[in-house]
Amino acid sequence: MSSTRTSKVLRTALAAAIALSGAIATTAVTVATATTAQAASSVDGQITRGEVIQRAQYWYGKTIAYNQGATYPDSSGRAYRTDCSGYVSMAWHLGASPSTQGLPGYATEIPRSQLKAGDILNSFYDHVILFEKWDDAAHTTFSYYSFGSTPVKHRTGISINAATFDSHPNGDYKAYRYNKIVDDAVSDSWGVTQSITVAATGTTARLNLIGSDGALYSTDGDYAGAGWTNVWGRLDGSALKGLTSVTANNVVHVFALGSNGRVYGKDADYTTGQWSAWAEVPGGAAGATSLSAAMVGNTVHLQIVGADGALYNTDGDYAGGGWTGRWDRLDSSGLKGLTSVSSGNVVHVFALGSNGEVYGKDADYGTGQWSGWSAVPGGAAGARSLTAAMTGNTVHLQIVGADGALYTTDGNYSTGNWNATWVKQDAKAMKSLTSTVVNNVVHVFGVGADDRVYGKDADYNTGQWSGWSEVPGGAVATS
Repeated sequence: MSSTRTSKVLRTALAAAIALSGAIATTAVTVATATTAQAASSVDGQITRGEVIQRAQYWYGKTIAYNQGATYPDSSGRAYRTDCSGYVSMAWHLGASPSTQGLPGYATEIPRSQLKAGDILNSFYDHVILFEKWDDAAHTTFSYYSFGSTPVKHRTGISINAATFDSHPNGDYKAYRYNKIVDDAVSDSWGVTQSITVAATGTTARLNLIGSDGALYSTDGDYAGAGWTNVWGRLDGSALKGLTSVTANNVVHVFALGSNGRVYGKDADYTTGQWSAWAEVPGGAAGATSLSAAMVGNTVHLQIVGADGALYNTDGDYAGGGWTGRWDRLDSSGLKGLTSVSSGNVVHVFALGSNGEVYGKDADYGTGQWSGWSAVPGGAAGARSLTAAMTGNTVHLQIVGADGALYTTDGNYSTGNWNATWVKQDAKAMKSLTSTVVNNVVHVFGVGADDRVYGKDADYNTGQWSGWSEVPGGAVATS
């Protein structure tokens, strides 16, 4: 959709309705909620970004007076000076309260574009602020915590190009990263984020992304000649964790995991130019860590990896039958990521195992039967993301390998044969993948190590792969 279309919101959503027949269903259950404990750091020790922000929030909202000659305790009772640099020292869990002139000795200067939660913007002689997050995918506005006057402040929507930050000149600030800060562990050990998804309507790729602020962004690329819109339209949502999408009758159905692992859907109708609001997929799933969707006729078959690492499935009939209203547990455990495609009445589901191996499992909606899991030939291990697309009766399966590079293999469902090996395409480091097909060309999109969005094409008319190129618009995905 164009940037003007993406601002429209249709206030209706697919309702939970009559249960489908569920011929392929097994035992119906509610997926258990997963909880993750956050490890505490030691004084002057390694600390995660999430804990830095958590510690900063401990002083926020309290009636602590700004006083360079006083102290106030952290949650464990350790005292820190009650000024801007003492506040950062507390958040970083330092053993001392250095001044703004001393903080650079604990940190490394970085470009502002690389700022992440827990980094700082430091004015050497005057003031320091604690970076929380980017408020938009283009990295033009941000949020931060600071203690330059009573009480601790939390400011949002601040332009990175503002004349001043907390009344001190923008140009006096330099970005720094604490030498012992580390990224937070993701919900699974292989880092499957699923921050990007694509579906095609006609010759146009509809690309959706979780931005660095956790919201949904969208852009379009017309392969018939109009090209990309060059704009990522911000829609809504917050703290999204995973995406998948499918197309039915010129409508793109986008599904997302919320912060609690619940599953939500949102529709883009490219006939009317309107987006629906988010609506939770019926069935009460929670704690999901990955999701995938495929269409057979007018029915979407939606899969998740539950909090127990097993595969669950639900169906939604867009011709009028509604959702089944339940998530059916299939089998297996230790799954880390999903993708799926349909061929005729069969949905081919692929998953990453506990060690990053790649497995396949089929749901035949002609017979009502699921197959068992089988390993995709080639011996892949340590894969971190996967995606699949069909041309004719051939599935084209791509993974991000343990080295971060793109690998691909093909499976021909007419002959039952797979390629014997995974072919490495290039060395560019990627984090998350998605793909779609337009006119016998598989368009693969990925989030790079720099969190930017890139595309790469496999033309099965000519047998040629293109190189990677950045999708226009300057979007930055969630880390």
